[in-house]
Amino acid sequence: MGTIEEIKSKYIRRETTNEEEAILLKWFKEHPEEQRAFYQEKDIWDAYALATNSKNYSPETEIRKLHKRVVKPKTRTIAVPEYLKIAAVFVLAFVFSWLIQSQFGSIERLAEKVELREVVVPKGQINQVFLADGSRIWINSESTIEIPSVFTGDERVVTLSGEAFFEVAEDADHPFKVKVEGQTIEVLGTSFNVRAYPDATVVQTTLKTGKIELQTQNETMTLSPGYQTELNKLTGNLSLKKVNSSNFDSWKDGRYEFVDADLVDIFQVVERWYDVDLVYNEEDFKEMHYSGVIKKTNSVQHFLTLLGLSIPIRYEIELEKITIEKIN
Repeated sequence: MGTIEEIKSKYIRRETTNEEEAILLKWFKEHPEEQRAFYQEKDIWDAYALATNSKNYSPETEIRKLHKRVVKPKTRTIAVPEYLKIAAVFVLAFVFSWLIQSQFGSIERLAEKVELREVVVPKGQINQVFLADGSRIWINSESTIEIPSVFTGDERVVTLSGEAFFEVAEDADHPFKVKVEGQTIEVLGTSFNVRAYPDATVVQTTLKTGKIELQTQNETMTLSPGYQTELNKLTGNLSLKKVNSSNFDSWKDGRYEFVDADLVDIFQVVERWYDVDLVYNEEDFKEMHYSGVIKKTNSVQHFLTLLGLSIPIRYEIELEKITIEKIN
């Protein structure tokens, strides 16, 4: 077994054993002041690894993920007498029958009380919404989603402007639909990311698990996990490509991962995430690409410093306005 410094180094390279991870977790609990510095070091390593493609990067949720990998839940088995099992069957049957009658008796009243709720997330923030059907939605900065207070009828329909990650509870009798500009996404039970900002020329849909069906004015396409579609809002064309889905949904865990991404698109992400205005000559940065990691817990200066390591720039910060110039 190595020293704690050796274990930290191995963890950054994702080479630790379960026993070593348990030691590292215990050490962090005893030395909380060391934790932040360690993950700043890991952040720089991650950014370098993405830029150089030196390893197959897979995002981790830092200490929380480490804790889950080390600490295993305890289980207990309780013997239930046979007569209690029989009694439970009758009780459950009675309760289930009563619930059905109550539900059908009030369905008309529910339909009358349905309201359309709008959730607006401003720049610099991320929000979560839990739906009554068990679904969960992460909503990114500068995004809006419309959700009915109660799902009625044969479908569960929401409308999105901006970006959101969906974990949809399965219900074969009531398909879940997401309406965005130019397309409708239909699912049963799955998880996927949609990026549909009004000022963007494309709508990106990235499937993480399950299966979804996209419907546009011109065509219908079915996605499998690890694939992404891009709908060109100007032409209506729909393209399909293989991607690492984690690069497109890691924002919900407080980090953005860019792999050879368009720099102007990254600037737009930075503006939304940090609630700042970037002033720059788009022609200077057009056709330029960047790979790296941006964490929500780091400042915008941290991103600009990392960017300056690969692209010669100078910048000036004045309150919420940041002027960026390319150095020739």
